[in-house]
Amino acid sequence: MESIPTKTLAWRLYGAGLENFGNQDAPDNIDIRPLKDDEILTKVEAIGLCFSDIKIIRLGGNHLKLWEKDLKNHPLIIGHEAILTIVKKGPGVPAEFEVGKRYLVQPDIYIKGRCCAYGYGMDGGLTQYSIIDHRVWRSEDGGSYLLECPENLPSASAALMEPWTCVRAAYHIPHRTTPVDGGALLLVTQPGNAKTYKLGKLYAGQKKVVAVNFSDAAIAAFEKELGKPVVKADALPTDELFDDIVYVDLKDKKLGEEAQLLAADKAIINFIGDCGNDEWRIDVGALHYKRRWYQGAPSGDLDAGYATPRRNDLLKGGAAWFPGGAGAMGQMHVELAIISKNAPSKILVTDVDDARIEHLRKKLAPRATERNIEFKLVNPSKMSEDELHKLAKEFAPNGFSDIIILVPSAAVIDQAMPHLADGGLMNVFAGIPAGEASPIPVNRLINKGLRFTGSSGSTTQDMIDSLRLAAEHEFEPQSAMAAIAGFNAVKEGLTAVSQGKFPGKVVILPACVDMPLMPLDKEHLPAEVIATLDKYGQYTMETEKLLHKMWK
Repeated sequence: MESIPTKTLAWRLYGAGLENFGNQDAPDNIDIRPLKDDEILTKVEAIGLCFSDIKIIRLGGNHLKLWEKDLKNHPLIIGHEAILTIVKKGPGVPAEFEVGKRYLVQPDIYIKGRCCAYGYGMDGGLTQYSIIDHRVWRSEDGGSYLLECPENLPSASAALMEPWTCVRAAYHIPHRTTPVDGGALLLVTQPGNAKTYKLGKLYAGQKKVVAVNFSDAAIAAFEKELGKPVVKADALPTDELFDDIVYVDLKDKKLGEEAQLLAADKAIINFIGDCGNDEWRIDVGALHYKRRWYQGAPSGDLDAGYATPRRNDLLKGGAAWFPGGAGAMGQMHVELAIISKNAPSKILVTDVDDARIEHLRKKLAPRATERNIEFKLVNPSKMSEDELHKLAKEFAPNGFSDIIILVPSAAVIDQAMPHLADGGLMNVFAGIPAGEASPIPVNRLINKGLRFTGSSGSTTQDMIDSLRLAAEHEFEPQSAMAAIAGFNAVKEGLTAVSQGKFPGKVVILPACVDMPLMPLDKEHLPAEVIATLDKYGQYTMETEKLLHKMWK
């Protein structure tokens, strides 16, 4: 092992805006303090730059996930896509975490149910040396957020496992299949509705049930079925949230739209019976950030929505549309779709950047052809709205079985919604702010099985699975890498990310302090580095060794 330094370079955020990132456009040179008993000193081998880092920089202390709001006096080291080598550890750290081993950080760290992510709730990886404590090496469920890195993965490639894992996890997002046991249930129907209903056995464990606009007879039927009181109301509650919400024969969309504001995190909203033919505006941002789920059933007990078919993965042999699919994360989605066992038969990618489109075409069109997938890439900014709708209709006459939203815009959802096929799934992967709404056809959700999901997070098990598959070459994480840089070029790299300059991910090697920001292509790399790339022009272990030799 190298000798342990007394100082480290670190990029710190002092407030909102790129002008407050770093110290006069340079990293700070800070002391490495003595370790506490439960702490580990790690060397950051590589770290990926993420658009989520840009969001933190833009919002500063206003970012919802940041624990420290006063960044001016308590600056934060951001960065979460990190590969760390243990250099030294305190006496309270278990023997399993060995000095010299490389680890990947699973950044979605939780403390008593609250997100304390690496690079958000604690200092992250945009530093040469990072001190981590028990919150990272031992999770509350007895596992660990430090995952041992396979020896055959270069550090820069392994640094891309976090975004790759988020992409892979987007196709098996877990949603409840029953109401929350001991939860709160809100029932809403049309004013003046005199019908009675049967709740169904799944709601037997509700702690509280509030029924809005139901008749006395309906309330009595609910209470007899549950064996407990039901709160009768003529208006929506104003001071509580509900785990499950059921709209029953509700055609008043204004009332329904107001009721969804009472949905708790991870709430499930059910549409039962006849809810009219209007389009309701639903919070599409909550699909992503609050793990909300919408489901429906045309008839039956009020728990019938939980029995309706659902899927999370792509429909094998279907048609998939990827708005924004030529961006850094979008490319991963498209590549995964092509190599997936559930590969669609048709893939449409729309993106407003011609250079990224051509990069994706060159990169993936041959692989799509090998798998007999019809592959079309289009720049929608060069056509009218009517022309785009015509193209989408001609490409998928029966609609798209899957639409994966990779642009953080509710307007893009509005544009794609008419082309979602019966039984289709819209996956809102992009981080549209919670509270932004789009109109959805409720009648088709009830009767034609439309479904909506979204998230860009992952679990520790997701990342363990991804690491194993990458080590077995089931997929190559470095295929998403577009540029490499040394530590002094971090701010330049983040600016490039914010501007969408590169058709893929930017990775930093902190030990290569003065290495410039370089695209991974034959036009920009030194000849000796080009010679180390594989036959697809991708980064290898030999590439990493040479870069360290040249720039360390």
